[in-house]
This record gives sequence, structure tokens and C-alpha cells, in this order.
Amino acid sequence: MTVSYRYFTISLLISLFSIAIKGQSVLFEDTHGIEVSIHSHGLDVQTIIDQPGITIDHGSNHHTLNLYINKEGYQYLETNKIPFIIRPKVQSKVLMKTYDEIVSLKSGHACLPDLDYYPTYEAYEQLMYDFEANYPDICRIINIGTLNSGRKLLVAHISDNLEMIEDEPNFLYTSSMHGDELAGFPMMINLIDDLLCNYGSDERLTNLVDNINIFINPLANPNGTYRNDNSTVMGARRENGSFVDLNRNYPDAREGDNPDGRPYQEETMAFMQFSDDYNINMSANLHGGAELVNYPWDTFSERHADDFWWINVSRNYADTVHHHSPSGYLTDEQNGISNGFDWYQVSGSRQDHMTYFKRGREFTLELSDQKLLNSNLLQNYWAYNKDALINYLNESLYGLKGRVIDCQTGLPIKAEIIIDGHDNNNSSVFSNAENGMYFRYLDEGTYAVSYISSGYDTLTNIATIIDKSIEVINVDLCPNDISMATDNFDEDTQFIQSGNKILVKTSNTIENGMVIIYDSNGQKIMKSLLIDKSIEIAQPLPIGIYNIQLYTKHHTLSKKLLIK
Repeated sequence: MTVSYRYFTISLLISLFSIAIKGQSVLFEDTHGIEVSIHSHGLDVQTIIDQPGITIDHGSNHHTLNLYINKEGYQYLETNKIPFIIRPKVQSKVLMKTYDEIVSLKSGHACLPDLDYYPTYEAYEQLMYDFEANYPDICRIINIGTLNSGRKLLVAHISDNLEMIEDEPNFLYTSSMHGDELAGFPMMINLIDDLLCNYGSDERLTNLVDNINIFINPLANPNGTYRNDNSTVMGARRENGSFVDLNRNYPDAREGDNPDGRPYQEETMAFMQFSDDYNINMSANLHGGAELVNYPWDTFSERHADDFWWINVSRNYADTVHHHSPSGYLTDEQNGISNGFDWYQVSGSRQDHMTYFKRGREFTLELSDQKLLNSNLLQNYWAYNKDALINYLNESLYGLKGRVIDCQTGLPIKAEIIIDGHDNNNSSVFSNAENGMYFRYLDEGTYAVSYISSGYDTLTNIATIIDKSIEVINVDLCPNDISMATDNFDEDTQFIQSGNKILVKTSNTIENGMVIIYDSNGQKIMKSLLIDKSIEIAQPLPIGIYNIQLYTKHHTLSKKLLIK
């Protein structure tokens, strides 16, 4: 039986390989690329998938590699006599609608009916700008890049205050960077519409808009999606217009720049610039071809420092979906979640780039086994995922947050926030230089958190994190160039509690002094200007040891205060 089966498999591979060779010139001329499978036994898999013109796809395992190949990839397989099977394309049932047809569906209602169609490109672009026109107070459309084709990378910015840099997390949803993985494309249009048209009437959605800077990009690869023409998504392909897999085109933490051997594409550069401009704290990118939540890392076998948090958040997403969907949906790998590397190793992925280089938190949602989902299923898949998508948005409000400022000027500081004995592989985060805000998402527990900025003294606080809650720690960092100049204070200078005052006992004259008091855990209790060598406190300090720091224009003094 075993010999017979092996003989049949090899014969089939050879037969299909011959067919592929015979028809390859017409095949590549028509599609610029094909989906194939190869039997990986005895092959150097890593060498194969590192070749230009070859991209690994979902469904690969220890026995079979599913690949996308173009002419260059085909030439490598042929030269190395590696047989392959052409995977037939799934024939999707696609309904397209123009802008006029879509608008007619509203019938005077503010909200769009949930999409059960794909918009033409022109309809999609106009719908996005309609959101801005219809909800100018809470929505602005950002064009982060017009491609050489003339198509645009559009992001809806949704916030209750579009003009200000608020003390809120910046969150990004983006879909279909693989142009033929389209379940998330209409889903993101639905989400934008839901947030906007229900603002002020739905408490949960209103809370999100009021407390999160939300950015939603429904279509990250319009050239791949509308490959044939702007009127249809039929013929959509994974790669962009230059046959580059955009989810292999980002800098990689392990392999460095250009891990795919291709220059950074116009789409890649636009999104990298966008993430710099808007300091994204949490994000997700939506794909298809499988059904699971995939969390970092893709490139490292080592676990992310916040692996338990990732598992918890991913599990919450999958479990929420299971509550709203039929049995069997979103159950790949570990019942709907997987570490990226455990699933299959990828270099140059966007989730790793956003998490490693940009210090945010991004995972990947694989929404449907069928990449180009049948139009009549779109409303169902939106219903399965809607609450989970909203819950993940809400996750950006939890964890540890605060502001880091200069203790003398009160101006914001860009500081690195490091969890001592916990962080690795760039898992620390930075505060925003524009407003000093930082957001760190953590699993439940108690953490020693250090705040580090060049030219400033390091401060360490203790943070206790409870699931689905927020811990706020604001930090004043003091310049360390004044820390050495303590010679103008008498050695006998003391701090003394006297009722509702802290007195400074010193023979020195003190002008423009400021006092900051920390408890024994490094938690700041208060900050106050020094007036007549004393500061007012709300009530006497409880028994304990306190660290009191006195700052003047050029000098600082730090002393312990024991309250018995």
C-alpha cells in the first residue's frame, strides 16, 4: 500500500509538472503568477522560500509547501528540477456595485446596509470621501499615498477631536494588503459606517470614538485587488502591481532591510511613514486564506515578552467570534489562535515590523478560508467578527498609560518605558515626544517600570495591572546635568513634616524651588513649588520612608524623610 501510494503521488507530481511546463508561457503572460504546491520531503525549504519570485502561502506544513510563483520563481523550480502541482483557483461568486447603486440602497437612512457586495474602485473611493463629508466633526480621510496607478491608500481618521493631539491611544485597522484576501475589505467599510452613523446614540461605539484615535484603512493593496480593472475584484491577486508580496516587504528584526530582496514598495513606504507620523500604539491587519488570530513573532522562535498578554487578547478575539458564529468557524491551529512562528516562519511581515520597529502591538486576523469570499457570505462574516473587532479596539484603553514630562519645564519628553527583568527584543515602548503620552499593554501582574531618557535621571515605579482595567502613572523626569551640582546646599539641610506642611531646614537662600515627593515604591505622591522654604500638603504623610527631591534652577538635592 505504501509503495503504491508513493508511486501514485510521484507519478501525479511528474504528470502535473509536465503540464505546467507545457503551458507556462501563456499561463504567466495572463496572470503574472500562479499558486502551486510542492512535496517538501528532502528539500531545503528555507532556501526555496527565500528565492525571488517565490512566496509561501497558508496551508503549508511539514510535508507540503503551498507557494506563489512568478516567472522568476518558476525558473528556479525548473532549474532545480523541483516538481510542483498547480493549485486550481477557487471560483468565487462576486457581486460588484457602482457608487450610484450603493447610494440607492440607503433609502434615506443615515447608515449603509451591511455590504453583501464589493464596490468598484471608484465607488470605494467616493464612499470614503462621503464619510468625511457626512460626518465632518468626527471623520477625516487621509490619503497616505497615491500610487503610480492613480489609486489611493485611504485611511479614515475617526475621533471626537480631529484637530488636537489627544491623550489617547492611536489605533489602526487595515485590510487586504494581500489583494485577493478580501473578506476584511467590506468589513472595514461596515465598521467605519457603524462608528460614524451610531455616534451619539450607541454608548459603546460613542465611547470608542471619544477615547481612541481610530484609523481604518479598508484596502491596503488596491493595485492587487483591482488588477484587471477598477470595475471588478475578479482576477484579484495577492501581490501588488509589481508582483511583490507586501507582507514580506518590511524591514525584518532578524534579517534586516529588504528581507525579500526587493526594494521597498510604494505601499510599504507609505505605511511606514504613516506609522511614524501617527505613532500607532495598537493595530491589526486583516487577511484571508485561513481562519485564526496570528500574533507575534513571525520571524523569531523566541516568544514575545508579552506572550501571555498576546495569548489572552487573541483568545478573547476568537472566543467572541465563536459566540457569534456557527461551529467550526475560526478554529484553525489552537482553536483559532497561533503564534506566528509556530504556524510558519515569515520574514518581513508587517505585524513584526509594527511590533518590533515601531514599538506598537499588532496581530494578524485571518478571516476566511476562501480568500475572495463569495458576496452572499460577506454579511455573515461581518456578523461573526463585529463584536470581536470592537472588543479589540477597546483593548487599547487597558493596561498601563501615563505622561512623561520634564520636572522643571513641564514639557513632554520622549522616554523609553522598560519593564525590568521582563522586556526583550524591543518589547519596551516609548512615550510620544509631542504630548509625552505612553501606552503599555500588559498581562495581569506587578511590574517594576523604569522610565529612561537621555539627559535625565531614570525613575522606577511599581505598576499593578488588572485585566480589563487601566493603571495610570504620570512621571516627572529631572535633568541629570543638575544632579551633580548639590554643593550650594548645606550638608545639614533637612526635610521635616510639620502638620500639613513639609519644611526645608537650611541656611541657604532658595529661589524658584520645586519639591517632588515619592513613596518607597517610587510612586510620585505630589509635586509643588516651594514657598518660604515650605510646601503645603493635603494631609500629614502616613508612617513610612519617602524620597524628597528639591530642585532649583541650577541645583538639586535628594533626601530621605522618615515619618514615624
